[in-house]
Amino acid sequence: MSLDSVKKEVFVSCPFNLLVEKYIEKVLVEEINLEIGLNGTILYDYITRDFLNVSSKLKEKGLYCTVHAPFTDMSIGAIDEKIRSVSISQLKKAVDIACIFDARGMVFHTGWEKKIYADQDERWLKNFTHSLKELCSYAKRAGIPLMLENVFEPSPALHQEIFKGFSPEELKFCLDVGHVYAFSNKDLSSWLEGVGERIGQLHLHDNKGDDDEHLAPGEGIIDFELLFSWLSKRGIKPLITLEAHDEKTVIPGLLAIDRLKERFFI
Repeated sequence: MSLDSVKKEVFVSCPFNLLVEKYIEKVLVEEINLEIGLNGTILYDYITRDFLNVSSKLKEKGLYCTVHAPFTDMSIGAIDEKIRSVSISQLKKAVDIACIFDARGMVFHTGWEKKIYADQDERWLKNFTHSLKELCSYAKRAGIPLMLENVFEPSPALHQEIFKGFSPEELKFCLDVGHVYAFSNKDLSSWLEGVGERIGQLHLHDNKGDDDEHLAPGEGIIDFELLFSWLSKRGIKPLITLEAHDEKTVIPGLLAIDRLKERFFI
């Protein structure tokens, strides 16, 4: 393959505000497919017309998108009913925006953290499952596939428990391999064996194993060959997003993914 080819098959993460303020023309010229981030105050800072305007420009160039839902302060498993209600409402708004972009999927986080919910894990899981059923129904009607990402979860156990209540058509897994190395006490093989069959999307970036550095693949210690080999043997071909937090890592990251895709036929 080539850089031009891999750009057609891989999404690159970009917050919507940075896309509007800085990168939209470069994205159009370089013809880069995007994972559009909606975190922070983006849902308040922009109106429907803003999203429609960007969407029309991307579609004119034949570009595709996925969407990353807001995650800071989001907690659809919250003990506080009002916080849970607002979180659901915000994620539904994100689904609406995903529809504007004809998004291939929407990624979201559990919002679970051990230090906060360790003594109320059963109650949290009950609340989360109830809220997620509502969100899944909303997304299904909108035609937007949902991808539940791993972040601070120490093992795949929580995701395994959540997935029991939802079919693969309702809910898939977004494996963030960088988060596995930075935050989990289980290795990549454990995550693949535990929830790998649910993978619908990958977030790819690298680190040294002790921080969420978002380096280009190949610049840290992550075993991408293990990941791609595992997927290839099972015929799993997920959506792939390069989560680059620095503009200078985009091209090296895309080229690294290109080499992996070519080698493992993903």
